[in-house]
Amino acid sequence: MAKSNRLQRGLIPLLDLLQTLPTFVYLIPLIFLFSVTEPKLYGIAIIVYAIVPVIRLTDLGIRLVDQDVVEAANAFGMSPRQKLLGIELPLALPNIMAGVNQTIMMSLAMVVIASLVSAPGLGVLVLRGIRNLELGVGLIAGLGIVLLAVILDRVSKAAIARVSTNQIFK
Repeated sequence: MAKSNRLQRGLIPLLDLLQTLPTFVYLIPLIFLFSVTEPKLYGIAIIVYAIVPVIRLTDLGIRLVDQDVVEAANAFGMSPRQKLLGIELPLALPNIMAGVNQTIMMSLAMVVIASLVSAPGLGVLVLRGIRNLELGVGLIAGLGIVLLAVILDRVSKAAIARVSTNQIFK
């Protein structure tokens, strides 16, 4: 998508649509395709719901790579694949990791929503706490989801920092 303006023009409306749809809308067609107890249902819904930020930010990151660097790579005779893997992706990595981070956060948000249609996981405990007015159960499960989000956020930030320092010292 980052290499083709035509593909980008075609995908941006689809990504806009996916990003503006309410989260429950992702579950409706999948419930008809699979049984409600099918674990694939929730995985597919979460992926479709959460994949948009990583697609957009990867496209943006590659498009924002300094054209002087790409021109220098062309001067050295790098193939398009070598440029992508050796220059563009490493320089776009902060944007890509921001997209990964957003995807993780959106996935964790979808977990609670998916529990409304009997998806397994911590979201079920949050829902049980809401339904039965069990404040402790809901808070502990919600805290577990928040803690998981914070840990994954810190791990992804540490990974990008580690990759960035390794690239500097090569």
